[in-house]
Amino acid sequence: MVSAQLKSRHAMPEKTWMTGAALHEKAHCDEAEHELRRQLQTGLDMLGLPLADNQQDALMRYLAILVRWNAVYNLTSVRAPREMLALHLLDSLSIVDIVSNGDGTKVLDVGSGAGLPGIPLAIALPCHHFHLIDAVAKKVSFLLHAKTWMQLLNIRPQHIRVEALTLKEKPAFVVSRAYSDLARMVRSIDHLVDVSTTVIAMKGAIPNEEIAALPKDWQVVDLRKLDVPFVGAQRCAVVLRRTS
Repeated sequence: MVSAQLKSRHAMPEKTWMTGAALHEKAHCDEAEHELRRQLQTGLDMLGLPLADNQQDALMRYLAILVRWNAVYNLTSVRAPREMLALHLLDSLSIVDIVSNGDGTKVLDVGSGAGLPGIPLAIALPCHHFHLIDAVAKKVSFLLHAKTWMQLLNIRPQHIRVEALTLKEKPAFVVSRAYSDLARMVRSIDHLVDVSTTVIAMKGAIPNEEIAALPKDWQVVDLRKLDVPFVGAQRCAVVLRRTS
């Protein structure tokens, strides 16, 4: 009996210490999450994008699973959650006004990768329908997981090369982010669009040489500088349409 009491007495400090460490770790995680949430809210304010609380919750959940999957599957070279929030989520959301002001709601995201810009746009624009395609199987596996886990009913991930894709209807928009040079991109989607489709290519600095190399039946209808919160690098959106 005495031996059992001594054993129990010796075990208590260890249990108390472990509980304290777990609580400390939880408090640290909670504070980090709150800081990310504050950064998101500030970024949305700077973009002039008033999203509801449930939409902000969805963006935070997306960021969380992106961080987890990225640690194993290397979906993006950006590792830190704060940088992901700025370079991926807020950057993707910087074209919401272009997509929301169009005539249609069907959006094709070419080379979607980890769901960029498609998933943040789908969260911000729940009445739009986003077709996310990528040629890399592990990235599409992530997109399917995100769709199911987050119950994103307005996205459709597909593992396919854009050249092999066929559509029953022309999309209102085609979006791409860090996909390829402009000439190659428009040639790869030429069979999927017509003169009514607006193509939005997200780039860094204004790609003057790429614009000059566009095929003759394509024209730039808008060239918009993107002011992405917490991102010092230049960003722009090249908006294109077919002329015939």
